[in-house]
Amino acid sequence: MYMKKFIAPDLQTGWIKINEELGEDAIIISVKEIGDEFEIIAASANPSIKEETKENYTFLEKLKSEFSSEKDIENLENLFEVALKLKNTKAEIKKFASKYTYKSLNHLTQMESKTQLIKNKIYPKKLQRKFLNILGGIATGKTTTVVKLAANLKFNQEKNVAIASFDFFKVGGFENLKKFCEIMQVSFFPIKSEKDLIAYKDDFENFDHVLFDTPGNLKSLEDTASLISFISQSENTENILVVSLDKKDTVIEREISYFSKFNINHCILTKYDEVEEMEFLMTLSNIPYKVSFITNGLNIPSDIFELENLLEKVEA
Repeated sequence: MYMKKFIAPDLQTGWIKINEELGEDAIIISVKEIGDEFEIIAASANPSIKEETKENYTFLEKLKSEFSSEKDIENLENLFEVALKLKNTKAEIKKFASKYTYKSLNHLTQMESKTQLIKNKIYPKKLQRKFLNILGGIATGKTTTVVKLAANLKFNQEKNVAIASFDFFKVGGFENLKKFCEIMQVSFFPIKSEKDLIAYKDDFENFDHVLFDTPGNLKSLEDTASLISFISQSENTENILVVSLDKKDTVIEREISYFSKFNINHCILTKYDEVEEMEFLMTLSNIPYKVSFITNGLNIPSDIFELENLLEKVEA
């Protein structure tokens, strides 16, 4: 029996992929929903199941085995050599090799050094505007980042700050954030509708900064998305996209594509402590925005630092 895992945006697309690759006799072993996608494991009893699939699998396994160490960067020449040798193999493998080498290596091969990459990505004028709109997908660490930024502004810069949260869709979201605000003695405003935002308008004038914590599932919340989009258009709003470094490149690309409509000014990269240096540099090089802060843990307010602080480490 041949088994394979398929990732699809919906079950119908997943079944089409399975049917095309494993044939009509394929059976579904399991279905798991992961974020906005479905992970489907399917199997076929046909021993002659597509040699192309088998060949693709062999190639992928070979690639993983040869380029999965800490010294991957030293093996770039070997990787290109493998890609060139595929010129006479099946179209799908060539297509994969081309996409892999371009997406993963294009930016890195063009940069002069790690130092130069970081310097080019630094966003200098961060946290300058009154309203700080914190956006990002599910499980990116937005709420923790909001608290860290508020603590930074209050205790390090002596600013009068408040936190306003739209994220009442997450279980316990309001309550947990409110507790943090009580500990830090920061004003908290729960927002469930446009009426709440209008009601708090005069109160917001009393603060140097108001940080908005937004839901990660905005795609399915049209009214809330429209309200946050309205806030993002203001000249007095700084729109900050939170990107989790531990997510797959495809997920990061999809989130950036969706949130780009909110006039993103800069990014904050979270979970730096959960990835290797090359993974971090690869993601940094592929993000279309400059970066202000990096977070590397759950401790508040300590586990957050400016991107430029990495220069010392890299140059050393």
